[in-house]
Parts: sequence; C-alpha cells; structure tokens
Amino acid sequence: MNRPHIVQILPMYHADGENLLNKHADVKMFTEFNEQEICDYLQIHHVDGIILRAPARITPAILDCCRQVKAISGAGVGLDNIDVGYATKKVIPILHAPKLNSTATAEHAVSLLLAVMKKTAYFNRETRSGNFSSRDGAFTFELEGKQLGLVGFGSIAQKAAKILISGFGMKAMAYVRSISEEKQQAADRLGVELTTSLERVFSESDAVSLHIPLTAETDKMIDNSLLELMKETAVLVNTARGGVINENDLVKVLTQNRILGAGIDVFTEEPPPFDHPLFQLENVTVSPHIGGISLEAARQTSILVAENLLRAINGEKLSVIANQDQLAAAGKGFVS
Repeated sequence: MNRPHIVQILPMYHADGENLLNKHADVKMFTEFNEQEICDYLQIHHVDGIILRAPARITPAILDCCRQVKAISGAGVGLDNIDVGYATKKVIPILHAPKLNSTATAEHAVSLLLAVMKKTAYFNRETRSGNFSSRDGAFTFELEGKQLGLVGFGSIAQKAAKILISGFGMKAMAYVRSISEEKQQAADRLGVELTTSLERVFSESDAVSLHIPLTAETDKMIDNSLLELMKETAVLVNTARGGVINENDLVKVLTQNRILGAGIDVFTEEPPPFDHPLFQLENVTVSPHIGGISLEAARQTSILVAENLLRAINGEKLSVIANQDQLAAAGKGFVS
C-alpha cells in the first residue's frame, strides 16, 4: 500500500505529532505560509491530506487546488483559520482536535486574572530595576469572596470555575444562551449560577472571563455597551478568541481607567502589530495565545490530530469531523 502524502503548513505544537506523521506518511513541510506556493504544490503533486497551524490559513484559493485531498486538519481545537463552509462545498472533511487543552487554558485564564489583580508584571519589572519602594501604597486585590462572571460554560469555563470557586473562594455565575438540563447539572455540581443575561454578568462581576468561540454571532460581541457596565474594580480576561472583543472599545475603557485591568491572551490580528495599543497600557497583562499550549496538552493534542488525519485519509470513521452534519445533509456519505 502506498504511503499517504501529506502537506504540513507550519510546525505542529509538539514534535511527537510530527514524528508520527513522518513515520506513516510522506510529509511536505512548509515552514512559512505562502498561499501561492502551497497552491502550486497541490496542483503538481498528489496530496491526500493537509495539516496546518495558525496563523496559516486554508483559503478558497487553496481549496480550489485540493484535487485529491481527502481531509484537512487544524493542529489544535480552533478552526477560524479554515474556510469550513467552502471546504464543505468542495466535499472535503475538516477535522478538529478534541478539547484536550481545557485544563491548560483554564489554568492560564486563572493566571492572567491573578497577574492583573496582583500586578505581577508591574512589580516584576520594578523590582528588577531596583525600585523596591514600588510596593509603597500600591495595593493588590484579593479574589476571595469576589464575583466571577463566565461568558460561556463549556469545558474550559467549568474548569476555571472549579479552580476559582474551590481554590480561591469566589462566587460564580455563567452566561449561556439557553439553560439546558446538562448545563444546569454541571452548574449545580460546581456551585455556579446560570443566567441568560450578558448584561447581568458584566454589571455584577468583579472578574469576567470569556470562553466563547468566534462566530458570526459572537464577532465583536463584547463592546462598549457591555464594557461600560463593568465595575471600576473589575477585570476582563480573554483566553477565547480576540475577535469576540471590540478591541477599540476595550482600549478606550482601559485608557480611561473605567475598569481595573485586563488579561489578554488572544488578539483580533495574530500576531498583533508591535505597536498594538494594548501593549502601551500598564493595566493590561498580555501573552501570545499560549493559553492552551501546555507541554502536556501540546503533546497529547498533536499525537491525536496526527492519528485522526491518517485515519481520515484511510477512510476510517471519525467523530471529529467539524463539517460532518453539512456533508451528510448534502448526501456525501461521511460517517460520524
């Protein structure tokens, strides 16, 4: 049996996934994202599968060149860098990784919240520069007894809630579009109050943590109308997707000190420009979309993503096809 031929765009999150691919397939690696070069390669070679990592993208132009491609996979959970709708029209299954990075992302959200409330970045810089007196009159804030507001209540939000409720003594409420029996059971188990009011979450919480995907519905959903409801002592944390926040509105609120601060792991444009206005603000702690990339999660995710792509190419049944329902509705016969 011929070995499958796979195009890999940018390194995976862990070398073990790449080693698995190379063991079972012939892999062409593109170390930089160049749409034209990738299209040219796809037109000349028989390619069975593609795996990519953001900021690389799967565009309509690339999909038009996918003559024999049987499956495409992201290197992680998110698929906002893949045109899933156009891929469905081209009858190409798009694979996503199971949420194996929930613990890593939840812990990172908590760390950003702590960093802002304890002013970690400021004190680290000042202490290293010899300014030990920076401690004088510079109070930090405690989490115990404070109100946590979660926007979304999936696996990451639930793990963050567990850490902050049981570990730090916070109270918690979570915004959901509708309250299902499954969500209510999870909320009861954790001690979280569910609400369908975003306005209530933003106005009553001392810390708001975002855990929603980027969709047409959530694009820039967190804007000035919600941010202006926050307490002056409140903190906003985003480890979801940058696009769910109107960054201009957030910068304005932070610049005017209308909230205490923000912990930001994700940006509308990634990588963000070096002069991004958030980088100029003392009350913001940032990180480079690293929330879900713990060593443990990266290794486990990369191996599973590689295994699933090889299985999809071989025609095996999978439960991680993101456009499964659309393909099935079109009568394409893909199985879940």
